[in-house]
Amino acid sequence: MKKYFLLLTLCFPFGLLQAQGTTETLLSLSQKFSAPTDEYRPYALWQWMGTNFSKEGITKDLEAMNEAGIGGAYIFHVGARTNSKWATQTYRSEAWWDALRHAAAEAKRLGMHIGMHNTPGYTVTGGEWISEEQGMQKVVSTKKRVSGGKMVRETLDKPAPVQGDARKSTFYRDIAVCAVPIKINPSVGEVLDISQYMDDKGQIEWQAPTGDWLLVRLGHSPTMKQPHPLPAELWGKALEVDKMSRKHNIHHWQQVLNPLVERLKEYIGNSFTFVAADSYEAGGQDWTETFRSDFLRLKGYDPLPWLALRTAIDNDATQREDVKLFEQDNKDVISRLMLDNGWKTAAEMLHAVGLQFYWEPYGGPFDTYEAAGVPDLPMVEVWTGGINNDAIMKKAIREMNAHGQRIIGVEAFTGRPDYSKYTEDPAFLKHCADSIFLLGGNRLFLHHWVHQPFDDRYQPGADFFAWGTHFGRHQTWFKPAKAFFAYLARCQMLLQQGACIETHPDRLHRRTPEAEIFFVRNPLNTAVERTFAFPVKNRIPELWDAYWGAIRQTSKWQARGDSVFVRLQLQPDASMFVVFPTIENAYAKLPEIEIVNSKTEEIKGAWEVTFLPKLDAPFKRNMPQLLDFSKQDDEALKYFAGTAVYQRYIRISAADLKPNKRVLLDLGELHDIAEVEINGNPVTVLWHPPYSVDITPCLKAGNNQIRISVTTNWANRLIGDMQEPLDFEVAKDELFKGVLVGRPMSEYPDWFLNDTPRPSKGRKTFNLHYYYYQDSPLQPAGLLGPVTIVKQTVK
Repeated sequence: MKKYFLLLTLCFPFGLLQAQGTTETLLSLSQKFSAPTDEYRPYALWQWMGTNFSKEGITKDLEAMNEAGIGGAYIFHVGARTNSKWATQTYRSEAWWDALRHAAAEAKRLGMHIGMHNTPGYTVTGGEWISEEQGMQKVVSTKKRVSGGKMVRETLDKPAPVQGDARKSTFYRDIAVCAVPIKINPSVGEVLDISQYMDDKGQIEWQAPTGDWLLVRLGHSPTMKQPHPLPAELWGKALEVDKMSRKHNIHHWQQVLNPLVERLKEYIGNSFTFVAADSYEAGGQDWTETFRSDFLRLKGYDPLPWLALRTAIDNDATQREDVKLFEQDNKDVISRLMLDNGWKTAAEMLHAVGLQFYWEPYGGPFDTYEAAGVPDLPMVEVWTGGINNDAIMKKAIREMNAHGQRIIGVEAFTGRPDYSKYTEDPAFLKHCADSIFLLGGNRLFLHHWVHQPFDDRYQPGADFFAWGTHFGRHQTWFKPAKAFFAYLARCQMLLQQGACIETHPDRLHRRTPEAEIFFVRNPLNTAVERTFAFPVKNRIPELWDAYWGAIRQTSKWQARGDSVFVRLQLQPDASMFVVFPTIENAYAKLPEIEIVNSKTEEIKGAWEVTFLPKLDAPFKRNMPQLLDFSKQDDEALKYFAGTAVYQRYIRISAADLKPNKRVLLDLGELHDIAEVEINGNPVTVLWHPPYSVDITPCLKAGNNQIRISVTTNWANRLIGDMQEPLDFEVAKDELFKGVLVGRPMSEYPDWFLNDTPRPSKGRKTFNLHYYYYQDSPLQPAGLLGPVTIVKQTVK
């Protein structure tokens, strides 16, 4: 019995949407599909690490992004573990502003867009301009038991200072002093406000009614939560702003925006287009200076007796229904104040100066549904290796869609050190990318593209501690990965059209006025051929292949009832857009290929290989057969990182080039990405298996030159360097969930800071986190094959 796979899960009603931007016509999309225009390119998260930044590096980074197909960059200024060549280039120094202005100017020159995080670090809103009084506040208390029926003379000490990330609080302000009767189930109506009987030294003189009483001194102090990770010069000097105070949020955003607009005025809204708030990791707060009056306004009763009662009964509070109801009201008020006075104030002030607000609107003590409608670009985060909480991301994206947010930004490919240690490549990243698209994300921000301020001889260079996928201009496969970034752009282009109608495991449905668009994926590690049921009527399917940038006809479909059934063949981890136009169209579509017969011939014999190491002089080898570099005794091959160019000739007969024939080149196994040229003509980049391509248009009868440029990753060269003496200090080994994940450089060595010769002559690489050890296993590398020619008869 055949199995049909139906799309079932509702995203949101189509009629609710007022989408961001405009939806393009199907004709326009077809014309852009092979080479999407700039607005559909992915962006990069661009970390500036401490004082380590340079104008030269900024220009090179942005030029590299532009060359690779990256549309913009999101700047984070974060702390760095090491000392620096430029110690005076601190956050918001004149040198920093000059560098930021340079970045905006270069982005304009290149036709790119940039923006930045509002605070140092990546969370969340605050800075050195926030005093303890302006910081996030929490209710604190002290208690003392007394007997009544007499004049009570006691001293209630101030609550202890709050220990923060870097220091203890010094600011404290009283809220009230209350007396709570000590008995089983005291009611809130029995709580007395005795604030008037305490002087400024905490001394109480109160004629207490009969009975035992608990005196509760309620006050508020800052949580002392800092933005993080902070640059070293700001440690202990910056605080998160009070998220519930409009006054303090206005102060915060004035401190962010006034100098920004003053220094970048001609670029604001041009090349510098947004300011953002990333992950909410500031923790909770439950007080602000207007909280009591706000609570009365919003809920109609005074929260103070409830706060005193809750404090008095302590652990029993969670068991009482009346206290539970208060806690829900308290939570609601906190959420309302954070949204109205914090996040909406941020959007309002950014819009006033011509900037957009990007924000990850979840994870904090506020209503995520309402929050999803606040930013101009809402964002989520998705990690490699399938370790992120998909349920949270799905909920967040569903709420964003419900607010008509057509474009959903995604911090993409955030990686743990056990997944991201310079072994990651586009083939590995595709699964994560497609998972993002199926969740509903459609503008990727690559985590990460760390700013490289140093001379190019220092590679792989700066990194984001042990975390994240290593994109950037020093990545070995940076240039051929342009094909991967084009895949992301094609997917984003289609997935930004119209409205999200439905999601289902491994399928997603969007609707535009001119088409029903379905994104389908095979998540398995084996090829599948299945019939998919699509809920459309009387429409003809087209296959839009984002890997190749090609639109193809298909005859393998049937319309029955309210569905169209399409037979699809999908390779492991492959994806396909199935598009059902709802209007007549005249754009070109490739004909369906039907294979009559196929013959495979292995290309045997020697290859001439030119090695282009990232950090050494080129060299050549004649290889009698294909082999794994990592298994060789020759250390130049064993520890190779860079591009190996394989070259040889093959003979093709005229009969193989007849109109009903085609010839495919299949590379078999390779590590990690391959560029193919035939007779000097670039054919394609193969970045995901199967590594096979139709080379017929480039062939001629007789001898044909094949050039296959295979780029490996950094891992083996990094392991090779661990065979050499260290010429820098490293910190202690780091563990993540019980797994050894390397250790960072403690500080930059003198030879690096002073530009003197390196002591360890055999070392080639320079980076800041060392994932590998002398005995770390090497990674497979190079073209392993078998390389075959597949000759087909087609009709």
